Amino acid sequence: MSQFAGAGPTVLLAEDSEDARHVLSLELRHSGCRVLEASDGREAVATALTARPDLILLDLHMPLLDGLAAAEQIRAHVELDAVPIIAVTAFDTYGIREAALEAGCQDYLLKPLGPGALERALRTALPGFVFERSEAHDESDGRE
Repeated sequence: MSQFAGAGPTVLLAEDSEDARHVLSLELRHSGCRVLEASDGREAVATALTARPDLILLDLHMPLLDGLAAAEQIRAHVELDAVPIIAVTAFDTYGIREAALEAGCQDYLLKPLGPGALERALRTALPGFVFERSEAHDESDGRE
């Protein structure tokens, strides 16, 4: 039986763009995740410490504390050391992927996310997670 049976994994979504946060939150919820939201790096660290999520999706460019610094602060807490952190950013500048991995992120996604990118990241980060969307639902043309 999956460790995420029932309510599904808890995902902390740290994203300063309200629109992007809304879209990602909907997709995560549709996947069966319980979603906690943070709109800046400080809030992300505080929420991670209190909620201890199963996964953190962390935008790298946020106010108050950027995602790299937030990842480093999260990794400084031994009780959060095993929580997968996936960096999410719209900026694919030289060295940013390496900086994200060095800060403690295990994966890196470039926005806008392509079809299936979030699902693949969830499957990799949470191997026991059963993605709730069915292929029949995703490929439905609306006919009964």
